[in-house]
Amino acid sequence: MTARTLIAAAIACTATVAVAGADGTTVTFDNGTEGWSISGRTTINPFGGNPGANLHGQLDDVFGADIRTSTNQAFLGDLTRYGPQIELSIDIQVNSINMFGTEVSRELIVELRDYNNTNNLPWTSVYFNLGTLQADSSRGVSGWQTYSVIIEDPFALALPAGWGGYGDETPLGEPILPADRTFTSVLQSVDELAFTTFVPGWFFGFTNFDIQVDNITIRAVPSPSALAVLGLAGIAGTRRRR
Repeated sequence: MTARTLIAAAIACTATVAVAGADGTTVTFDNGTEGWSISGRTTINPFGGNPGANLHGQLDDVFGADIRTSTNQAFLGDLTRYGPQIELSIDIQVNSINMFGTEVSRELIVELRDYNNTNNLPWTSVYFNLGTLQADSSRGVSGWQTYSVIIEDPFALALPAGWGGYGDETPLGEPILPADRTFTSVLQSVDELAFTTFVPGWFFGFTNFDIQVDNITIRAVPSPSALAVLGLAGIAGTRRRR
């Protein structure tokens, strides 16, 4: 196969992925909040991000921190439009999570919320635990950290491994996905996307948060075959220039 053929194949492959949303979106806060807030707070620091501007939330006597958007359309609606695999990620710097004078940790989940719910609950959602937020340098958790997940099959009916559902409850009060909803049906009707410490089924005491947020991203993950073709095109292009 000639270099020209390889490059043409790579362009065709890229174009095919782009229709599904390969470019994705990253909110850097250099252009404002772009619909995001931290529990309604919209303070932007022009410096100190990862890099540049960042969203800064200082919350006193709250039960949790809710980094959310219900207006940025790149993160809402039918997310299966991004193709066979979707990555969600966020950069967070925890300056303090303080409860009664003591630094504590909180679990961070990404939650995809659909306001349609017939069980007298605020919404129906699916969620994934991304890791732990804490400001304890002795444990190696300081500075900017990236939290991410790849949705490997947006068209799955059952909850994939590691994912939880909310919108109904077991007799013991544990959160579950309603019987008439599937994983993909929630992904196809997202009204709000949140990176949050409000884990369904858990309760928290009054806590003070001081956190900074940057680089909130949604993007399609190129297939291995597309990446291989692009790589080959790069090699072929290099050979042509010799």
